[in-house]
Amino acid sequence: MNRLMLLPFVLPFACLAFLSLIAFFGVVAIAGALRLVDAIRWSVGLGTLGREDHPWDRMVGEAHPLDYVEGQLH
Repeated sequence: MNRLMLLPFVLPFACLAFLSLIAFFGVVAIAGALRLVDAIRWSVGLGTLGREDHPWDRMVGEAHPLDYVEGQLH
């Protein structure tokens, strides 16, 4: 089969791949901007709770959920 006959199939997929890459970079840029805004808000003192500041972590600590189940079996 002649390769020129495959050209109409290749071009749409190449355009789709290019547009997908541009969309991916857009999402990454938006996520980075949100992280930057969150870091600035946190440094000023207006930030939200981080993972280490979550109240559940203060109550439970480093306990694993299965520790409670294993303690009930003994």
